[in-house]
Amino acid sequence: MNDSIILDLATDASETTKDYLITTLRDKLNGHKRQKIIALCAREMELTLPQSIETIISTDNIDLCFKAKSLMDADNITDFVLVTSLMMKKYWETVFLHMFSHVHNWSVRGVDVPNQPSGLVRPEVDSVESSIKNYFKTVGNPDEVKILRSALIPSDKFNAGFHERYGGVSQLPPIASLNTIYTMRKPDSQLAINENRRRLGQAAGFDPEQLKVARVEHGKSIWVVGKTPPAYYDGIVTNMPGITIAAPGADCSMILLADTVTGACGAVHAGWRGTTLGAVRACLKAMVDEYQTNPKDVVAAIGPTVDGKCFDLPAVDASPVHELDPSFTWPSESNIDWVHADLVKANVKMLELDGVPSSNIDTSNAYCTVCNKQFFSHRRDGIPFGNQIGFISYKA
Repeated sequence: MNDSIILDLATDASETTKDYLITTLRDKLNGHKRQKIIALCAREMELTLPQSIETIISTDNIDLCFKAKSLMDADNITDFVLVTSLMMKKYWETVFLHMFSHVHNWSVRGVDVPNQPSGLVRPEVDSVESSIKNYFKTVGNPDEVKILRSALIPSDKFNAGFHERYGGVSQLPPIASLNTIYTMRKPDSQLAINENRRRLGQAAGFDPEQLKVARVEHGKSIWVVGKTPPAYYDGIVTNMPGITIAAPGADCSMILLADTVTGACGAVHAGWRGTTLGAVRACLKAMVDEYQTNPKDVVAAIGPTVDGKCFDLPAVDASPVHELDPSFTWPSESNIDWVHADLVKANVKMLELDGVPSSNIDTSNAYCTVCNKQFFSHRRDGIPFGNQIGFISYKA
């Protein structure tokens, strides 16, 4: 059963349709209380229902839908039905397909309204996607997007950085607002993610259409741009100018590698699994193998990452980190046979072992994601959670 009901009184505000839809709603309620009832209206109107109702007023249907989604996101509502006239059923289905994600279990009930006004015109279905794209550009404040740069990566040769979570269009609190990753578990539609990436690209100076983001599996597979990509990969390398490669994170390390001689670059995601598997070493090796990178010419930057004091795991799983340096792990205070692990230091050590000079490794942006709420954090926020990315491109 749908937890909430949205009542469309905006596309046809005639008294005939209003009364008929409200009667239909009463029948659907049948004495059962729903988590939320939202009325979409183009103007103020008096509504009498057996349950309290929240009214949204706007002459823009996309605005009405987005604000209804925001209300439901705030209460973590994912199941709902919209009641509208049969004439508007296809239109609202198209809007919902672009506005909501696979997390949402929605339906549109089209009611055959007798004596509906003959002059009523259904909005163009073909223009829905472009209307939502344009609407998203008006949401929130893009000026809040903040880019974090590494002073070690030469800005005349590379465009590289990380970012904070503000300035986007995502509404659900754990993923608000600059969530850059679309997944089946998040309530952001692909159009919302595209807008967030557009804003990030605008602030950072890259073309979002040329953005390649790792499809992570917490492993160490690396995709060489230009070759057939694996189904999943935690790192990307390229030497193609203008192609921006990126790795996501939400506690896991995002590590950027820049070859200051050849222009090759890499971006790799390394959580505890990727760290213990040596994902950053695999990324560096791919640059060496594909572009003849000399590790001594590489500059590395590690982005926001969960601090060791905010993270623990079974000692047996952390053994590769402990083997790098026993000081990188220490006993957990809350879990027997668990340890804290410093992922940042572990990844720094692996880069050093593979020939990257310690003076070429920048950890100044490795803020703790759990402690600093300007970043997304799986451990702090639970599921669903948002993702930031670390990005890099070669300017040529």
